[in-house]
Amino acid sequence: MKKLFGVLDHTVFWITAAIVLVLAVLGIVIPEGFESALAFLQNWISQSFGWFYLLLVAVLIGFSIWVGFSKLGSLKLGSLDDKPEYSTFAWISMLFSAGIGVGFIFWGVAEPLWHYMQTPYLAAPGTPEAAPVALQISVLHWGLHGWAVYVVVGLAIAYPAFRYGKPLTVGWSLYGLMGDRVQTSPWRKVIDIFAVIATVAGISTTLGMGVISFSYGLKHLFGVTSTPAISALILLVIIAAYILSAVSGIKRGIKYLSMLNVWLGIGVCAFILLFGPTRRLLDMTVTTIGNYLQNFLFMSFWSDPVKQSGWLGWWTVFYWAWWIAWGPFVGGFVARISKGRTLREYVGGVLLIPMVMTIIWFGIVGGASLDAEMTGKVALWEAIQADEGAGIYMLLSTMPLAKIMSFVVFVNMFFFIVTSADSASFFVAMLMQKGELEPKILTKLTWGILIGVLAIVLLFSGGLNALKTVSVVGALPFAFVTILMMISLIRMLLKDKGGSKQKQM
Repeated sequence: MKKLFGVLDHTVFWITAAIVLVLAVLGIVIPEGFESALAFLQNWISQSFGWFYLLLVAVLIGFSIWVGFSKLGSLKLGSLDDKPEYSTFAWISMLFSAGIGVGFIFWGVAEPLWHYMQTPYLAAPGTPEAAPVALQISVLHWGLHGWAVYVVVGLAIAYPAFRYGKPLTVGWSLYGLMGDRVQTSPWRKVIDIFAVIATVAGISTTLGMGVISFSYGLKHLFGVTSTPAISALILLVIIAAYILSAVSGIKRGIKYLSMLNVWLGIGVCAFILLFGPTRRLLDMTVTTIGNYLQNFLFMSFWSDPVKQSGWLGWWTVFYWAWWIAWGPFVGGFVARISKGRTLREYVGGVLLIPMVMTIIWFGIVGGASLDAEMTGKVALWEAIQADEGAGIYMLLSTMPLAKIMSFVVFVNMFFFIVTSADSASFFVAMLMQKGELEPKILTKLTWGILIGVLAIVLLFSGGLNALKTVSVVGALPFAFVTILMMISLIRMLLKDKGGSKQKQM
């Protein structure tokens, strides 16, 4: 058994499997009641802890900048002789594919339109003045704030692993606070269990979102109307692809698919810039940079204290909870691929480069969608209200070579889903094997199948939204864990910078 699955953490494995099974059963047996209860919890958390999420994520940004651009930035994730395992482009491609996945394509058109038509501040909804506001809000939700979560969680996991030779697990991120007592602490297992549940919930939801987009893509490109059988077939193909990628390892499947993702995404963005209203898109992108910087503090701390309209809970607070819920998985995976890099390289790559890519993507793709709606080229707002998966395809229909580029987007979306899911399978397998950097094939295979099966069950039970809410609700306790991780990391960093003796690998 050990030869097949490696050294398993049986407590984490069986408790996690039991919880995932219970969630699946509830989603099947009482989907409406289960979803209603979770929706109540989500609304209560948004209303009661919205201010807490706003403050926490702002602190994480400040902490990330301090680590990356202070003298601490010269510290290395590993010994002085360690070199980065992956090229800079491959590294950025993998962290970008794991950290955003299909959401960039799915929301690149839809989210700016939602904020344009339901603008919460700085402009009246549906007016020309609302367009730049919609873009800066979209950048807010996908930029520095979310990636700062990954910076802190990833560093807290990677630092004790690569500087002190500890297991690469979420629980060991508390090493700076507890020292070697982490080994026997029940809190280590609790944190690892939660990390796996959040990962499985988040990726299952992404798979469901992928089915929505794929279903529309099949209809748009090939005239295939979505049915339950078609949806199941799509999921099975995706499951087979990401399991094959995860089993092949990081250096082969995950790395090369991630690099292909980024090149395809760059191609789509460049095409829209070239064949869309080029000058206006460049103007929108530059204006978005200025508006984002000018209103950064206002948007970061706006808590809607007067109207209490609920918009904050639907969007910004929801996003911050969603990023935190994904923190264990993406942070853990980014930690795994970052050995040998300095903290300054790490922060620059994980925080700033995705920020630049976010501004460019939403400035061009989001700007093109707003232009299409405002000039009447296509009824995009009506289309995404009916089916949010329609956005990018409807936008491309206004341009030449629409069918060809729609197919490119279709393929790009497929690979984004695969790279997010295979990264998740790899990370969960690492936790199950107590931080093993190269988990056994059967462990990756087992959890890849479990994630896929759960997605199928929830897709046909109507429980995907409930599972998405589970992940968001679960973000609240992990938000407090993130604070402990940050404090633990501070203690380790200051100790090492102060010249204290350390156990480097």
